[in-house]
Amino acid sequence: MAERQVILYLAESLDGFIAEKDGGTGFLSKFDSSAQDAAYQDFYSSIDTVLMGRMTYQRKLHLAGTYPYSDKESYVFSTTLHDTDDPTTVVAGNIPQFVRQLKEKKGKGIWLVGGADIFTDLLKEKLIDKLIITIAPVLLGDGVSLVASNLTDIPLKLLNAKQNDQFVTLTYEVLK
Repeated sequence: MAERQVILYLAESLDGFIAEKDGGTGFLSKFDSSAQDAAYQDFYSSIDTVLMGRMTYQRKLHLAGTYPYSDKESYVFSTTLHDTDDPTTVVAGNIPQFVRQLKEKKGKGIWLVGGADIFTDLLKEKLIDKLIITIAPVLLGDGVSLVASNLTDIPLKLLNAKQNDQFVTLTYEVLK
C-alpha cells in the first residue's frame, strides 16, 4: 500500500505572502476565477483529511460562520484550544509523529490547509510530499510569509505549471 501524501495547497501573493499582516486573505476575494474554483474542487475531491493550526482554524470559522470542511476528517494542532463545536479533533502532542501515523493509515490525500509554523516543521521533518501553490496577481509588500523560519535548502521538483485566468498554479514534489 502506498503511503498517503501530505499536500500544502494554498494561494499566495506574487511576493510570497499567504495572508495580509492581520492574517486576512481579502486580497484573494478581489479576483473572480471560475477556472480556479474548478481546480479547487478537483483538489478537494482528492483528499479526505485536513490539517491546520489554531489560527487558521479560527480564521476559517470566522470567515465562513461554520466549519467549512465538515465532510473531511479534520485535525487542528493547538496547545490552547481544547475542543470544538464541530467534527474537528484537536491535537496537542507531537505534530510530526501524529502526521507520520496519519500517512500510514489507508485513505486519500492529506491537506495541510495552513499554519506557517506547522508547514515549516513538517517540511524540516520531510513529511510534506507536494506543494500546490497558486500565485495571485497582486503584490502585498508585507504579510504572513509561507515559511515561518529559515530553512536549509529544500529541493523541489516542478511537476506542473498551469495558468487559470490571471492566476498561475505551480505544483512541486518535495524531494526527500
